[in-house]
Amino acid sequence: NLDNSGTVEYKKTTPVIGAVWKVTPIINLYANYGRGFETPTFIEAAYNSTSGNATPNLNLKPSESRNFELGAKAFISDNTQANLNLFRITTKDELVVSTSNSGRSVYTNANDTKRTGAELSIDSKFANNISTYFSYSLLNAKFDSDFGAITSGNKIPGTYKTQLYGEAAWKYAPLGFSTAFEGRHNSKVYVNDTNTDTAPSYTIFNLRAGFEQNISNWHLSEFLRVENMFDKDYIGSVRINDTTATGGRYYEPASDRTYLLGLNANYKF
Repeated sequence: NLDNSGTVEYKKTTPVIGAVWKVTPIINLYANYGRGFETPTFIEAAYNSTSGNATPNLNLKPSESRNFELGAKAFISDNTQANLNLFRITTKDELVVSTSNSGRSVYTNANDTKRTGAELSIDSKFANNISTYFSYSLLNAKFDSDFGAITSGNKIPGTYKTQLYGEAAWKYAPLGFSTAFEGRHNSKVYVNDTNTDTAPSYTIFNLRAGFEQNISNWHLSEFLRVENMFDKDYIGSVRINDTTATGGRYYEPASDRTYLLGLNANYKF
């Protein structure tokens, strides 16, 4: 097998069911249950080791999950809508990074994992075309059974316990102008299965603005976006279970202040 080829076949039925109860004209309650089935990607199955002569990891199994969700949607005032949901996800054979070295990541199947959490969002619209949006998520993602050197209860690396996002926006219709100020916060994140190292929490702010025009059959839009506008140094992503160097090279810095300028043009025939 000099070309490292191979085949594998997966199949599964994944039922989903949901229900909505309209309690009052402004309050809806909902519940969902479903089963998930995630097959390994080509990247996840690319290597069975980090050595130079590694072959595809065709022994990877697909992960199977059970998903439960309860939630409520409500208008808490004439101009504000809120959405709250609670969820629980249990997974068997979750696809996780076993080790990463020199750009190669080897994946394996974890025995059991569990994710429980809550999500809240509030969307408000005010006079003079001003609006705000806020979202908050709380997640407890952990290994639910012993797995190799991993102790049951360890947090799943690469998952944030808390995430917050908020924005304040304004539109001026006569000029087709819109702008918004955004803020985002992520809590610290573990970078390995043993939870011995973390990337610190961070908060960044962004700014966006744009114009839109309709000219005959043309729809034009121009935008400017400034990301990380206060030029904060922070860890933008992590390499899970990296063993390239002593202590691991887990951390990848995020970009400095970044400017994005663009133009879109659509023609309707």
